[in-house]
This record gives sequence, structure tokens and C-alpha cells, in this order.
Amino acid sequence: MQRSQSQVSSDSQPEHDPNSKIEKTFLEKIAALPPPKMTKAATLLEVVRDCDNFPYPCCPHLQTWSSATVSRSATVSRAASATPTTSPPSAARSSDLDPYSRALSNLWTFHLPYDPAPHGFLTHEVISNMRWTKHFYLDVGSQAIDLLAPSAEDLLPEDNGSWEVACSRILDEQIEIARQDNVLGKILGPKKKGEQFPIVGAKFDVGVDRSAIGLLGMIGRGAHMTVYSRVRSTSSLEDGDDEQQRELGKDLRFWIPRRHYSKSTYPGKLDQAVAGGVARGETPWECIVREAVEEAGSALSKEFVRANAKAAGTVTWLNISDRRAGPGQEGLINSGVLYVYDLELPDEGRNFRFEPVPGDIDSWAVMDTDEVMAAMKKLEFKPSCAVVMIDFLVRHGVITAENEPDYAEIVSRLHRLLPLPTSSRREGHREGNGV
Repeated sequence: MQRSQSQVSSDSQPEHDPNSKIEKTFLEKIAALPPPKMTKAATLLEVVRDCDNFPYPCCPHLQTWSSATVSRSATVSRAASATPTTSPPSAARSSDLDPYSRALSNLWTFHLPYDPAPHGFLTHEVISNMRWTKHFYLDVGSQAIDLLAPSAEDLLPEDNGSWEVACSRILDEQIEIARQDNVLGKILGPKKKGEQFPIVGAKFDVGVDRSAIGLLGMIGRGAHMTVYSRVRSTSSLEDGDDEQQRELGKDLRFWIPRRHYSKSTYPGKLDQAVAGGVARGETPWECIVREAVEEAGSALSKEFVRANAKAAGTVTWLNISDRRAGPGQEGLINSGVLYVYDLELPDEGRNFRFEPVPGDIDSWAVMDTDEVMAAMKKLEFKPSCAVVMIDFLVRHGVITAENEPDYAEIVSRLHRLLPLPTSSRREGHREGNGV
């Protein structure tokens, strides 16, 4: 369905809820919780929940982005004549909802031109503090923000006559306005990252600066690679020790970096050997090869990675950020899709030497399976990296239904169905049915 192209002047901004200074919203309460301090080892399910902490719907077939589209479609035709109110709907009216619906009621959805599906979740704070330009429409009744399709008069020479190209420019201009704001500037940082990320699931090629993905609550795509080797046992095969070791993962060794303590996000936490964001116009495979040279170039060459790395699926999550995610990130929505890869080093990894990277990697360690499991249960890994490690151990038969009581829920939560589209192939997509 074509969305309304009406505009709202920049002075018609939603104001803060008058009760917001007295009572924090549902999301703010979650985000304000201090990072977990472990008095005892966490379970693997708790490790997964540390990353995938957004509530789950009680009725998955009803509470999805497609059903939200149906509920909004009736109001789209009225948008042209609607005059937004001056304040967002009160969060107090959602007090009787289930946790998932309550969390969504505290968020605004972001929409692209001619596309009813949401592509981001924004908090009331972001909506209220943003000085929106004429290119955006605020649908207060539905708590939605629409990027309007640029008209011919809006196009600049660098847009090459294309409104689709202009959309990325307009978003970039809007983010630069926000960067000057005292509140939103803390989230975005003092300057652009200079790297465009795609808006995942969009029907046309459109992107935003990497620093704005969290602000707009959009899906961030990344690629992570676990680097490991297998250690040959000195025990006799006749005793069955080698087979038992393989089943328990005792023969595995992992190359694990520690994030530099100067990093703004998750400083000092353990990470994957190779990890990075997938840029606009880049494939996950290209990202892994590029990041391998940037982060582990002392040990890994492009040729070796291309010949030996193996694609192993994806891991997804939906997260309400806390203070570990960086300055000003508390309460923002972080949707993630990670493409995971495995790289096994030959000869027990003897000929590979990994070096620290100034400002990025503080140090490296070779850890066995028990050490990795212990570190995860102490929440020493960056949350998204911990779930990638758990996924590896599940796929390699180390974590099984026989040794892990929460196995089914863990595996399910490693592959969460996100409430935002992850594919642009949505023609005639389920608008009358839930997912």
C-alpha cells in the first residue's frame, strides 16, 4: 500500500510526557538496570538472555510487524488531513499489556516511502529531541515516523534524478542535525563514522551512517568468525579417549581476543577472532575477508581465509541496550543479524601468531572449551560474541540436549524471528495474516 506523502512542519514536535520526569518508562527501567554482577556462574540460557533481552510476544502469530501493518493501514489514508497532537500517547495506558506489547508501546516505528513495514524502533526521547525536517511525517496516533518520498523539487544534482538516492542524503542530513543536539549528540558521537550501513529489508538501496543505526533502532548486520584448531590426543585410540574428547569438545582450542580497554563499547570484554559490521554494498563474505586482514592480518591472509573459512548460518537477537553499549545508548533498541563463519587452523595452529591491534585488540589468548564456557558464564564475553560461541558449540555437538537442560530454548533464541523485515522480497507479503 502506498503511504501518505503529507508533511509536518518541523515545529510540530511531540513534547515530553509531563510524567516522564517522575516515572521512567518501561524501557528506561530495563536499560537503567546496572550490568549484571555475577555472584554465581550464569546458565547458558542466561548468557543468551543477556544478549536477546527484549520481551517475547505471548502470541507470536499475532504480535509481529505484519500485524502492526494491518492495524496501521486503516489510518494511512487519513494521514494527509490529520493534525498530530503535541504529545505522544501516554505510556501509562500500556500498564495492563503483556511485557512484549508494553515494550512496543513505548516505541515509535520508522518507515520508508511506499513501504508499510517498519524498519526501525525509536524511543520517545529520540523522537522528542530530534529537530525533524520537512522530509518527515510524524504520525503521533500510530507512533510512527515516515520518511517522505522526495519530490522533483527536493532533488539535488548529486541525487542523479532519483528519489531513492535522495533518501540516503536526506537521512544523512537529518542525522547531522541530530549530532548537534546536546542529547542525541552523545549517542551519535562528535563525528560521522564515514561508513554507510544498509537499511536491512528495504525495497530499494538506501543507507545511513553507521553511527545512526542504534539511534534509529534499525537492524545492524555483522559477520563474525570463530578461529579454532583441534589438538591431537596422546592417548591411544584403542581406549576410545580420542572419540570421547571430540564429543566433549576437549580437543578444541579457540583463538580469543580481548577488546581494548579504551573502546567505548564493551571495553575489555572477550570477542570473536574476526568480527565487523557489514557495510552498504558489501556481502558478509567480503566483510569477513576484509576484517580478517584488518584485525588478524599478522596471522591470516586473504588467500588463507578465502580458501578455508566456512559459512555456518546466522544468529539473531533483539536487545534493549544498557550502559555497556556506550555513552547515551541506554534504552535504545539493538536488532542484530550476524552471519557466522568457522575457520579451522591446521597443525594445531602452531604456525599462526596473532598480535594486538592498538585501540582495537588488547591481547590474545588460546582457550580450551572449558575455559570458554567458564568465561561465558562469568559474562566476560561481549554479549553478541557469547551467543556466536554458543552457536558454534551447538553446531559442533559440544552443547547437546543430553548435557544442557535449556537446550531447546537456547537454540530457538539463537535464531529469533525479528519484528523488522530482513528481506526486501516482500511483494504481497502476508498483510492479512500473522507470521
